[in-house]
Amino acid sequence: MQGKHGAEAGTEELREEVDRARHELGETVEQLAAKADVKALAREKAEQARSRARDAAASAWQAAGSEETMARARQGGIVVASAGALAAAAVWMRRHRGSTRRVGPVRVRVRTGQRRAVKVRRTK
Repeated sequence: MQGKHGAEAGTEELREEVDRARHELGETVEQLAAKADVKALAREKAEQARSRARDAAASAWQAAGSEETMARARQGGIVVASAGALAAAAVWMRRHRGSTRRVGPVRVRVRTGQRRAVKVRRTK
């Protein structure tokens, strides 16, 4: 025969086990709900992306502000300016040369019995 305390001890253990199981189940449900919350996950990912972009921008600004980078930028500007000046000079020379160019004598070959020239050739 079982006494009163033995039955209560078994029942108490079962109640504690049920309470633990409920608690674990509640935690599992909370974890699953957190994983299923797409809006919160999207917000978190967006915040991470913004943070990475801010860090990248800050490092780019820091790198751009260094003396070495500024010197290279100035040197690059000089190269671009000189290339532009050279191109402008070439265009000016081509236009100017075209207007003052002297045309040499022209040699026209006409076959007998024809009205138009067969061959026109400039001679130097």
